[in-house]
Amino acid sequence: MPKVQEKLVTKQVGTHSHITTVFEQMFDSTCQAIEAIDGKRFEQQSWTRNEQGVWVSGESSDGAVYIDRVLNNGNVFEKIGVNYVAIKGELPFGMTFQKSGALATPEVDRIAGDKGTPYFATGTSLVIHPRNPMVPIAHVNYRYFQIGHSTQPQHWWFGGGADLTPAYLFEEDAAHFHKVHKAVCDKYDSSYYPHFKKSCDEYFYVSHRGESRGVGGIFFDHLNQRPQEELLGFVKDCTEAFIPAYMPIVEQRKDLEFTEENKHWQHIVRGRYVEFILTSDRGARFGLASGMVNPQSVFNCMPPLASWKYDDQPILGSQEATLREVLKQPREWA
Repeated sequence: MPKVQEKLVTKQVGTHSHITTVFEQMFDSTCQAIEAIDGKRFEQQSWTRNEQGVWVSGESSDGAVYIDRVLNNGNVFEKIGVNYVAIKGELPFGMTFQKSGALATPEVDRIAGDKGTPYFATGTSLVIHPRNPMVPIAHVNYRYFQIGHSTQPQHWWFGGGADLTPAYLFEEDAAHFHKVHKAVCDKYDSSYYPHFKKSCDEYFYVSHRGESRGVGGIFFDHLNQRPQEELLGFVKDCTEAFIPAYMPIVEQRKDLEFTEENKHWQHIVRGRYVEFILTSDRGARFGLASGMVNPQSVFNCMPPLASWKYDDQPILGSQEATLREVLKQPREWA
């Protein structure tokens, strides 16, 4: 596997500080909100590379930060994987953002030429696996990429979004999640929400199953058509929207009664979640193929337990069957 040669970057790095601060604040504030509901604290692990380019535990010598956090076997959440990173470096010759499968443009490939592609990247991601099957899985990730060496990069863009994957569908929960994110989008451009909602439905799709991964949310990539400061403001508001979009759902559903059959179905849904990450997620594939991210960070988002059952067709007319029907055809929620 090719390894990225990079230097981990702290939030104090020159012109990037105002961007990295947004993602660092999301990292900390969301973890704090989760701990307040769950009552259990995250464990934290910092990573760096040794002289051979292998990921090892510890902080870099210049004070840089690459952090994973995990909450295991909590009171409300069975497992949560969180990551914050700010990296700059150079992709190996022959690997660019376009060829790796990450969304980008042909200009990025041309920048590389016969050399490696210089880049800067920062972002935060969370994947939340609740204990109660009535609480949906949640995913949120926002990031910034930059191509080029200078303080005036040749190419840059924002990406990310947030979405829900319920095991049991409560339509009011899906509507609430979408409405909160629509309000943020509408604050900047009324065309954002319908476009980003459609992109979410199309991206988080398990093609070999013919199903959406969940009930969607918003998703965008290669967002750079407006001034950087304006788009950073939009992304910042998106990062702050996740807590009011998701935590009220958790509060309302976390103490509902459930059966062993409900728990088994939750494991089936988690299996679909794993299938998407391993077969369809361009971000995970790019991170692993390029060596830009520590594999531990990717697998930190996997559920603690998942199940696969041959021909797992739910009983006709059941809640599980209703969910499957919804996943075959995306709905308008807001």
